[in-house]
Amino acid sequence: MRRVLITVLSVAALSACGFHPRAHIDISATLGPVTVQSSDMYSPLGLELANALTRAGAQSAAPGMTSAVLKITGEQWQTAPLSVDQFAQVREYVTRYKVSFALQSVEGKPLIEPQDIELSREYTYDQNASAGSPAEQELIQKELRRDMEAAILRRLDVALRRQP
Repeated sequence: MRRVLITVLSVAALSACGFHPRAHIDISATLGPVTVQSSDMYSPLGLELANALTRAGAQSAAPGMTSAVLKITGEQWQTAPLSVDQFAQVREYVTRYKVSFALQSVEGKPLIEPQDIELSREYTYDQNASAGSPAEQELIQKELRRDMEAAILRRLDVALRRQP
């Protein structure tokens, strides 16, 4: 009886705070085959997006096949100092990742107009442990790329749900 009461109270508390599990992204089958185009054919984001679209139910397009096109028109990385200490040495950095993209249907009509998404991460820099800084920067870039992939997929999902 006590377990049931705790379970009911936990569910009630979670629903009261506005928590909702993130819905599974299911790319519409009406989109047809999808190709991801990037200015850099070996772009990690482009390759990861192609895999994520397949996992989300989109059909991969065979070479030469007409398909919907997700165009990654730009990727920009920028790392800048965020704060300095009393000796004018950088203590915190911010890394920004900006991606421009658009989606065209199989017929070539724009399904998603060109738009940008920008994500950023702040991190501290310890001059005494500088050996770990390049590894930390690489980890931050991987995390930002993964978050960017998820953000683009969510935008695709919302846009495709609005299509007639």
